[in-house]
Amino acid sequence: MSRALPRGVLVGMAVTIVLLQASSCCCLGRAAIPAMTPHSTSTDLAYQMRERFNTSKAEAWARGGAFTIEVSDRELTSYVVMLLQSGAGEFPARDMQIQFGDGHVDIWATFIQVAPTELPSYVRATLEAVDGRLVFHVLQANSGPVAVPGAMREMLSRILGDTLDELELGLDIQRVQVVPGRIV
Repeated sequence: MSRALPRGVLVGMAVTIVLLQASSCCCLGRAAIPAMTPHSTSTDLAYQMRERFNTSKAEAWARGGAFTIEVSDRELTSYVVMLLQSGAGEFPARDMQIQFGDGHVDIWATFIQVAPTELPSYVRATLEAVDGRLVFHVLQANSGPVAVPGAMREMLSRILGDTLDELELGLDIQRVQVVPGRIV
């Protein structure tokens, strides 16, 4: 069900960031990854979320209408962790956590097997519905102690949107709202 980011893109990003770290490029400065409160994850919760989504989608299509679904950050984290553990898409990350805030989403992960060292990373993004799809706007991204510069944040925004599109959910997303603890 899931396709991941192209491994070459991740490797290129990771190598660039590691090289920047190694050269101590003063123009980027040191960035701190904000602390997170980890969610306990549950395979049952992940399956329940996926079933609720599929049922809502099927019922809406049967009556020819739209549907609204609400997903908690714990549910989505559980689902993503389940996908990662199943090896879906061979996404090179572990310790994934997703938290919804007031109008934004925070994502933490440790990237593995893409650089000589593990890369704890953090992304804060806003989401909007544009032409039937979700569009990410990365506001902040850190990899280790390095803040990811603007051009790479723009590329990361496109990669996140393209990755979501590759899931082929068959949805025409008209609205999205991110509130503390959930997305609607």
